[in-house]
Amino acid sequence: MKKNIPIIIDWLIKIFLVWLLVQFFLQTFVTFKLWWDWWIWKIIWLWKEIIILLFILIVWSWIFVAIKNKGFKNFYEQLRNNSIFWFWIYFLLTLIISFILAVLVQKVGLGTYILSLKYDLLWFLIFLLWVGIAWYTPLINNKYDNLYQSVLKFTVFWWIFWWLILYLVPWALGLFWYSRTSFEGTIWGNPPAVYYTEINRGLIRNQFLFERPISFWFFLIAFWPVFAFGYLRKQTRKYQILWTLWFWFLILSTLSRAAMGVWLLETAVILLLVYWKYTKKILIYLWIPACIVCICWLWYFRDIFMRTHSNTGHIVLLEEGVMLGLEKPFSWWWAWYSGPASHQLCYDYEENERCDIIKEINSKYEITTYWYNPENQYVQIFMEYGFLWLIPWICCFCWLIWEGLKVAKDIVEELKKWKKADQKKLSQLYLIFGFGLWLLWLWIEWLVLHSFVDRMIVYPFMLLYWLVWWRNNEIKEDA
Repeated sequence: MKKNIPIIIDWLIKIFLVWLLVQFFLQTFVTFKLWWDWWIWKIIWLWKEIIILLFILIVWSWIFVAIKNKGFKNFYEQLRNNSIFWFWIYFLLTLIISFILAVLVQKVGLGTYILSLKYDLLWFLIFLLWVGIAWYTPLINNKYDNLYQSVLKFTVFWWIFWWLILYLVPWALGLFWYSRTSFEGTIWGNPPAVYYTEINRGLIRNQFLFERPISFWFFLIAFWPVFAFGYLRKQTRKYQILWTLWFWFLILSTLSRAAMGVWLLETAVILLLVYWKYTKKILIYLWIPACIVCICWLWYFRDIFMRTHSNTGHIVLLEEGVMLGLEKPFSWWWAWYSGPASHQLCYDYEENERCDIIKEINSKYEITTYWYNPENQYVQIFMEYGFLWLIPWICCFCWLIWEGLKVAKDIVEELKKWKKADQKKLSQLYLIFGFGLWLLWLWIEWLVLHSFVDRMIVYPFMLLYWLVWWRNNEIKEDA
């Protein structure tokens, strides 16, 4: 059985990566076509969380055995000498503080606390789990990033057909059990067949197989550096240009202002790092003209992107969220007060006395839903747990950013060797930088979004980030 563990883990990781891309589409089919909504299906749709729980049990059992055989001191020294140590410390502090605040002080209940952590902390845990898995067992096929390159190419190829259906025959999506009568914001019903720039009118936005356009562009932005560094960098110049333009049209199809801005910034950094010897030419002949064209283009189509409901909503909800957070910066509200957890709990439990406060707050702005979304990741956590939890949580995130970006110096040093550069090492460094690059932009995006709760993007992203980070550490040790 022990010999089969690496094989089982290998297949679970592959399932984890690929099936996350199609879950929303399949769940729509099962729920709204077959009308299979029994309790067993609620468990089946938690298959990814079940895999995570299985990995928690595996890693915990290995740690227990290691401490039992070698002693806690030896285990601690081994962990202390690894660069993951400080991330582990920050995570442990975040976990302990959140448990004390939510369960012991706020008394929200263990189930509610776990639901809150799912949207605030789970992706940190996923990164640690993958490190633990790799630490204790060899993986049969660790080229999961190559597997995901195929997933990305599939997405880039097939999005155009979905978009054409939206424009030419939107009723056809009814065959896949999407609804023409549902619009953005619909909960517990058939997902909308078409998303528009103004909720129920305006231009059509593309969401492909994802839940919403914001999820789709979030996926594209997250994996664009990985795709560019891991795949396009090795292709011919003509091929690189064609794929980049195609990806740009894919971003445009979501009609997201944040997606366009972040993608252009990502691409600028990617070009400067890959072609660092031509920095001056790139700036003069490419990016300055491109910026002028984009500014003129955005100004000409300003009516499309100046979406009143979106702008007003972001500003109003953010201001109110900050005010509410500052009312109780050290006594907090509670662990599910804002964000996705409040959507789930208050939608089902309208008689819950804590939901009455949310109703009162939202009534100021004539909002009919019984939950609170400040449209800001930091404010969301601040409202739930206050300063005490926000600080170690930010330390965890900063560690991930730093681990990704600090290799930029190593990349430049390796590139200076020109033909003598170690291509295996260089590829790993590029990929790590790609993950760190996106996390840096995510840090900025979170001022107006709370998008890192999307499981279809977060779960595979953290798995792949772990992979390239771990491989780079192995290369360092072998050097």
